[in-house]
Amino acid sequence: MSNQQNIEFIDVTKLNLDKSNPRLPAKFRKSVPSRSDIVNWMLNDASIIELMLAIGQSGFFIGEALLVVEEKKDEFIVIEGNRRLTSTILLNEPELAELHKKKIEQVLTETSERPNKIPCIIFSSRDEITKYLGYRHVTGVKSWGILPKARYLSELREDLAHLPFIKQCRELAKSIGSRSDHVRKLLVAYQVYEAIEDEGFFQIKDLDETSLYFNYYADSLSRDNIRNFINIDMKSEDPASELDIDNLKELTQWFFEKNEQNKSRVIGDSKHLSMLDKVLSNKEATEYFQTGTGSILDAYQLVSVTADSFNQEVEMSLSGLKRAQNIIHKVEQHHDTVKTKLKEIFTLAKNMNAIVVSLEEDSWDD
Repeated sequence: MSNQQNIEFIDVTKLNLDKSNPRLPAKFRKSVPSRSDIVNWMLNDASIIELMLAIGQSGFFIGEALLVVEEKKDEFIVIEGNRRLTSTILLNEPELAELHKKKIEQVLTETSERPNKIPCIIFSSRDEITKYLGYRHVTGVKSWGILPKARYLSELREDLAHLPFIKQCRELAKSIGSRSDHVRKLLVAYQVYEAIEDEGFFQIKDLDETSLYFNYYADSLSRDNIRNFINIDMKSEDPASELDIDNLKELTQWFFEKNEQNKSRVIGDSKHLSMLDKVLSNKEATEYFQTGTGSILDAYQLVSVTADSFNQEVEMSLSGLKRAQNIIHKVEQHHDTVKTKLKEIFTLAKNMNAIVVSLEEDSWDD
């Protein structure tokens, strides 16, 4: 940002919220939202009320000047500072609010400042602000969430369309002070997200842009078998060109469809993604998980049996049998099937013991 640019005070009515703000939901960027639409969406951010209170009590701090571009004569788009502008708009036009009305009323009663002119720095184009915003919001101290970051990088990438994908990632990484592999992962994950969005979030109940965890997909791209499952080739010039929509739907269902206990089958944290990656490396475990309703842990245990996990299963069975033994004398009449089940337990125990013993014996020499 140039040191030669001066701060100017511009009337609030001449400042427009940025309809291309990467933080806005896709429905806004694909339509023509009104000032009121954007203000009310921004109100979902709890910090707007806090900003209203701060500005309403102390006025608008000149050190937080908005970065703007002149859209037409005496009319400006705010590229940086949309939250502060929203807060100031609501201080002057509280009737625009469709939610948090009581909180806004309380702010108005506790404050007296109603700034109608805001300090701004005018730039000749949006591109002039790009690098500054890239560092500030993608890697800097005022970082956006991961989805807005990815969306922003995707928009910047359009200006580098003449370059190969790997070079695009390198250039973007340099402009925001990040690593090219991280930029590549975010860009590809955003392509995956766009495919989900185009499919209407696969009609999964309550799933939309606000409830989808974008990091589940970004983190999944670091797992070979999950990546292969949805057919992503990170080394390709177009990694998502052969994206498997059917498998992406299945993956998304595992992440976000809820069962009767209101739980999804896979949580997108490191532990569960590691288990899912292991399951998808094995055909039997994959088929088990795809065709059943069991947990990812059940499927994982099919391909990750260890001495510890086997011992844990034996201990659990033993504990159950001990509990049964402790109450057996209190039962006046047993079910007809009890003898059959006890006999099966006895047979299973004998067979498993024989296997364990045989594994401990020395193998024959050739």
